[in-house]
Amino acid sequence: MHKISKTWLIESIIIGDRSIFKVICLIFLERIGIMYYEYFYMKKLLFLIALFIFCHGVGLSEERRNVYFILPEGHPYRLVGFSSGEMEDVSLKFGDRITVLDNYVHGSFVWYYCSKGQSFFYLPEIFTVKEPEGTRYDEDGNIILGSANVDRLNPIPIFYKPTDLIAVPKNYMARGYETRAAVLRKAALNRFIHLIADAEKDGVNIRIISAFRDARYQSYLYHNALKRFGMFQNSVAKPGHSEHQLGTTCDLTTDEIASGLTRDFENTAAFLWLKDHIPLYGIFLSYPKYKARITGYIYEPWHFRYWGEDRWENLTLRYKLFLCR
Repeated sequence: MHKISKTWLIESIIIGDRSIFKVICLIFLERIGIMYYEYFYMKKLLFLIALFIFCHGVGLSEERRNVYFILPEGHPYRLVGFSSGEMEDVSLKFGDRITVLDNYVHGSFVWYYCSKGQSFFYLPEIFTVKEPEGTRYDEDGNIILGSANVDRLNPIPIFYKPTDLIAVPKNYMARGYETRAAVLRKAALNRFIHLIADAEKDGVNIRIISAFRDARYQSYLYHNALKRFGMFQNSVAKPGHSEHQLGTTCDLTTDEIASGLTRDFENTAAFLWLKDHIPLYGIFLSYPKYKARITGYIYEPWHFRYWGEDRWENLTLRYKLFLCR
C-alpha cells in the first residue's frame, strides 16, 4: 500500500508536479478492490483527481506538431494561465519554430505545452500559428489566385511572399499616401487599377491606402491590437491569417473622407459605387456588416479582395451570399 502525506499531495498538485498524477492513478487502481469501509477515502481521492484537472486545464491529446511564434518577441509561461508568470530565461522571437507536446483548454483559451531546444514551457494558442496543409501553388511558387480560404481558422505559410509583386503607381494611392511603398500581385493590381479608372469615369474618387503586408509587419499590428484591445480583440488578424499577405487585397478609401480608414467610408459615393460594381471585377468585400460571427472580424467597409477570373469556382458559398445587399 502506498503511503503519502496529504500536505505533499496537495502541494504537488498546486505547483504542477506531473508525476503526482501517475501516483494518484496507481493508488486509484489499487483501491478499486477495497472493501466498503474505504468508500469515504475513495471519495477524497476522486476529489483530488478532479482538483488536479481543474488546476491544470483539460488536456487535449494529439500528435506532436509544429507551430510558429508570431509576436515580435516575448517570453513563454511557466504553467497554464497568464497569471502563472513568464520564463524570463527563455526568449522567443517572431518565426521561431516550436514543437507542441500537448494542449489544454484553460478558461476561454487553448494552451500548448511546448518545447524548443532544451526548454519546455507553455504558450497560449493566440501567440502561435499552425503550419497550414493543402496550400495550392502555381508553377512560380505563388498561391493560386482565389484558392486560399484565409480566415481565423485557416492560415497560409507565415513566410510566404508572392514573387510577382508590383508597386502600385502613385496616382492610384490615396492623397497623403503617395510615397507609401504599396505592392500587389500583378493580376490583382491590374483589376484594382481598372476598377479605380472606371469609377473615375463615373465621377467617383477611389484610391488605395494599403495593399500587401508580410507576416512580420502583421506581427507588430497584431501585438499592438492585443495590448490595446485585449486578448479577445477581433480587429486585426494573426500573422499568417491576414488576406493582405496574399498580395491580392486592398484597403480602399476616398477623398470624401479625407483618405481616412473608418466606417464613415460606408456613407460615401465611393462605397455605393463599389457595392454595385465590384463583382464585375472579381473583387469582393471580405468583412461585411453584420457578418462578424461568420468572418470572425469586425465590419470593415474598406477591405476588398481580388479572387481571380475564376471567382465563381473559387468563392465559397459563404462569400457568394455576401453579394446580396
